[in-house]
Amino acid sequence: MAESEYKEIFVAENKYIVAIIAQHLWFEITETHGGKLICTKCWVSLNEFHEFYERIEELRRAEHLSIEDKKLDETSDTADLKYRPEFLEVKVEPIEVNVEADDTVVSGEKSVSYAFIKCEETEEHDPTAVSSEDDAQLSPKSSSSSECSSQRRKGKPREKKLLKPDDADEETKKEVKAAAQKEEDDGLLQFYKRVVCEVCDNHRMMVGEPQIDYGTWRALLRHTKEVHGHDKIYVKCPLCDLKLRTKQALLQHKEMHENPEKYRCELCGEIHQNMKDHMQNKHQERQFCCDVCGKKFPFKKRLTVHMKKMHVEKDIICDQCQKPFTKYTIEDHKRSVHTARFVCEHCPKTFNSRFRLRQHMEEHDESLRNSTAVPCTICGQVMRDKYILTRHIKLMHTVQPSVSCSTCGKTFKCKRNLWVHMKNVCMEPTRLYPCTICGKQFRRKNKLKEHMSTHTGKPLYMCSFCPETFRQDTHLYYHRKNAHYEQWLEMQQQRKEGVRFKLTELT
Repeated sequence: MAESEYKEIFVAENKYIVAIIAQHLWFEITETHGGKLICTKCWVSLNEFHEFYERIEELRRAEHLSIEDKKLDETSDTADLKYRPEFLEVKVEPIEVNVEADDTVVSGEKSVSYAFIKCEETEEHDPTAVSSEDDAQLSPKSSSSSECSSQRRKGKPREKKLLKPDDADEETKKEVKAAAQKEEDDGLLQFYKRVVCEVCDNHRMMVGEPQIDYGTWRALLRHTKEVHGHDKIYVKCPLCDLKLRTKQALLQHKEMHENPEKYRCELCGEIHQNMKDHMQNKHQERQFCCDVCGKKFPFKKRLTVHMKKMHVEKDIICDQCQKPFTKYTIEDHKRSVHTARFVCEHCPKTFNSRFRLRQHMEEHDESLRNSTAVPCTICGQVMRDKYILTRHIKLMHTVQPSVSCSTCGKTFKCKRNLWVHMKNVCMEPTRLYPCTICGKQFRRKNKLKEHMSTHTGKPLYMCSFCPETFRQDTHLYYHRKNAHYEQWLEMQQQRKEGVRFKLTELT
């Protein structure tokens, strides 16, 4: 390239280029550097920007001065006539040329040199302060300056004394809050033993990985939001297996176990965490009634759930079992029926709930069989758990008005028996199981299985007291009662004591 396309930087007439480069490009060039030339095009562009920058700075400084002058005018107008605006002492910083400050102050002058002036402090006009006339009588510039500085020294410590207690209080509050939070978390962990994610916990248990204990509710909440994308979490109580979904519920439930008398119902003596819901559920009239079936509920939320599950059109077919469901129940069905999450440690059977797994474990361990068994106080029959006992008392020992089938007129002791009759006899079936050989249809799958044995000739059941085999379970029951009456009586007595028996099926 031609030499005219470059400019030398370190010649006398071009040394200002170094300062402009350092100001806008944030690096300095010294004579020790290898490059001493700058491209003419680059310099033209940089110089144009520098001129634009200088114009903007000049306008900004002019606007700033006009605002300051306006403030001084407003202050002088509001003050009493005998006072004049008090001007602060300014410090002049020498840059290449030493500039001395003018000590004389003339009223009405507004032209102040702004190139190299730096204000120490800006204070509002004080009507009680000494005026400029008094300043002139008292002393020259030095006495006025010392008085202003003494006022500033008196003002600043007083302001700090007002701020220090507030800052100290804030710090103290934070420390107390952190200590209370830690104590709260330690108490929850000591009571609940484990704060884990049930989703990840079950998955890790199935694949044999170690479980993760998060320690605090906040850490568990953060995990579910980051990993699972929601905050629908819960922690199980180690004493009653209740699922608790908020930290407040965890604290209240912990207190309920530690101080049960505080949560005891005065009417029935039962202990409940939410006494208001208990009173509305057990001791008050159920005011929310279903318009379709007439069933009553204590809470509007339960009525809404009932309507969605029972009285909405079942227009979604399960892709695995072909049963119809509503859009509100299809996911619950898939999760509870077609998703096996719990594996028996004694056999390869899998279950969709921990409750079903525990029921199955009773077949392997006799000590578990009687752990939850409770006897009926009326007839003495032993039930597997308190829930089956409640249903037994309601069905067998509670007087209920008889009900009749609207289709065939048959009378039944309770609504449950009528519902079973309607489902198996008089109601239009939602699904039928057809025989692939003769085309006959059945309402239940086990009945189709028994029917298929008539085509194949293969027996399905065998008597546990003799080698005789049967194709239907009803034939086996009849045989056992008539051919092995004493053993049958013994089995009936054992059933009352809570022992369960299963049919011996042939594979």
